This record gives sequence, C-alpha cells and structure tokens, in this order.
Amino acid sequence: MLICPKCKEPLVKQEKCFVCSNHHVYDIARQSYVNLSMKQKKHSGDNALMVKARSSFLESDVYDFMRQFVCQQLSIYEIKTLLDAGCGQGYYTKAFSQIVQSCVGIDLSKEAILYASKQDKKTQYIVSSFFDAPFTDSSFDGIVSIFVPQAADEFARLLQEKGIWIEVGPGPKHCLELKEVLYQTPYLNPMSSKELSNFELVKETILSQKKWIKDCWSLLEMTPYRYKTHPKALEKVKELQGMDVTIEFLIRIWRKK
Repeated sequence: MLICPKCKEPLVKQEKCFVCSNHHVYDIARQSYVNLSMKQKKHSGDNALMVKARSSFLESDVYDFMRQFVCQQLSIYEIKTLLDAGCGQGYYTKAFSQIVQSCVGIDLSKEAILYASKQDKKTQYIVSSFFDAPFTDSSFDGIVSIFVPQAADEFARLLQEKGIWIEVGPGPKHCLELKEVLYQTPYLNPMSSKELSNFELVKETILSQKKWIKDCWSLLEMTPYRYKTHPKALEKVKELQGMDVTIEFLIRIWRKK
C-alpha cells in the first residue's frame, strides 16, 4: 500500500522502518507514525500551539453530531479500508477506526500526527500531503475529507472502483452568529459544486444544530474568518462571554465512476 515518495517504489515494513528497493529508508517513530513528507520544512501544517487549541475545542464535542453521521455512512457503505485525508490530530479518525477494518490518517502537520498517534494506536498515521499521497493506486474503498481542499484527481487514483468519498465542508449558515458579530453585512457560505469527471454525486446532506459556545474565540480559530477579519472586529469575539451559534455542515458523498 505505501510507496516511497522519492522513487514511487513499494515500501516494505521492517522492524523499525520502511524501506524501498532503492534503499530509501523511513524510520517509524516511537509513537508508530512514519514521516513520508518531501517537504521537510520546520513549520508545515499546524504547529504545536494550533494543534493544542484545535484539540481542546474538538474534544468539547461541539462537532460530534457530524462525526456520528459520518460514522453511520461508513457503516451504510460498508467501508473496509479508509483514508482520512487531512486528518489533523485524529479527532474524527479515532472514531472511524472503530468502524472500518483498516484506517490510515494522513496530514502534513507533524505535530498533529504526533498528537493523533499518541491517542490512537489502531490507525496508521502518515506525515505527508494528500495531494501527492504515498500510496499505490486503488489502496482504499473509502476516503473522508473534512474541512480540507478538494483533491479529486488524487482521490480517484487512490480509490478502488466504485469507491466512496465523503466530503465535509461548512454549511451555508455555519457560524452565522459569529459573522454577525464580525461583519456589518454577514454572508452565507456558498453551496456551489462543480461536476467532477471521476465521480458521481450520490447524496448531499446539510446537518445543522444550534450550540451554546462558551469559548467563541476557540471556535473562530477553527475557521478562515480568523485570518480574513480586521483585528478590531476580532476583539469583539474575544469579549464575548458565550452565545448560541449555528453549527452547520454540508456533506457530499461521491462514488468513483
């Protein structure tokens, strides 16, 4: 399943490393993850502070109703071999691993993968980009991607025939109340979707709940609005003592043609 990111030859697992036929060696970390990233930058993906903040918010289970829905879909579509693309610190992945026979989590953030691998010993975690994923063709019958960019061509390569891709993004009203604090004219998130040449759309669902959010700043840091908003407007969110916020997800289920 795993291939060498340098030469694309299959990787063979040995006691403490993966090795390809060209003798490229990748050590298995003490926490059981392996770094197959070709981008050896010091700060790729989320750093340790960002991982800690995201973990703290996610573990409050505000997003749990979406996680449960995705788990149900994995059962309905009888997914056995799953890739969680852009898995972050493994909040969703750990739950998915209880549903499927084999689960792999991939993320470019070494800090996020380190956190995930400490919490979840059942999943194989990989440090790498999912746009050039180090796996052989047709390695999985299911892929989940949650709040990450589309990589439709790569997902088509990785999926088996008729494989299922569950894509989760923000619904139209996601965090609307926060945007009413931030902007004079708050806007709904677009629902536009282009046709994908390698996939057919099987199902589209909007999940929505209102949640009391005590720490609105932590929620804001989970969104792109944190980086697109004037600092003075951001201060308003820091001053909030809590509020009801619409938590809404747009979930699309695609089948490989």
